[in-house]
Amino acid sequence: MRHPLRLLISAGPTREPVDPVRFISNYSTGYMGAQLAAEALARGHRVTVVSGPVTESMPSGMRLVSVSDARGMEAAMRRAAPRADAIIMAAAVSDFRLARPRASKLQRRARLTLRLEATPDILARVPGRERQLRVGFALEMGAVVPAAMRKLHEKRLDLLVVQRLNGKGSPFGRGRVQAWLVARSERRPKTGEVVRRLGRVSKSEVARVLLDKIEELWYGQRRPTAG
Repeated sequence: MRHPLRLLISAGPTREPVDPVRFISNYSTGYMGAQLAAEALARGHRVTVVSGPVTESMPSGMRLVSVSDARGMEAAMRRAAPRADAIIMAAAVSDFRLARPRASKLQRRARLTLRLEATPDILARVPGRERQLRVGFALEMGAVVPAAMRKLHEKRLDLLVVQRLNGKGSPFGRGRVQAWLVARSERRPKTGEVVRRLGRVSKSEVARVLLDKIEELWYGQRRPTAG
């Protein structure tokens, strides 16, 4: 009998403070993370979700850790990662934050310059352990698949779900997305990638396909070799 997997999923946006009343963020709702958690729970797995401020509700039966900004999300992921069989980084972490958030409310003025810095790549920084699967999400324009392959290697991931941003609607929320699943595999030793085009699909279908692949890699004999 297969034992349930311990899945650590990140979800939703982060809010990077500008001052005590303002923040930098994005339009992520947490729907993808909620669909992943629901699919995993339906299969009998144990689920922990580290979630930013979402507008979608999360399923019952999981452990929820609520955070606000990228620093909080990274800290929570670091604490939970050693116990996880697979980490799925589905959160849309804000790419930028203020280099020095203001301690008091900024007053309205004609011009204002804010100095931004990049937020950390959380999945790249969270320490892993032997046999742990690491799964990323990416949103790309232009040459989507080559960009996904680069990220798969740079971040030393086992799987990457990449979505195309084409300007024809928000990639966030409950709409359908154009997606590919890129997997590291021993079956193609020259490049080490296998690409599956999912087409324009619902996020529940993305969750189903991704959980199928995670289970295949974990329970089967075709475990990819990282690095």
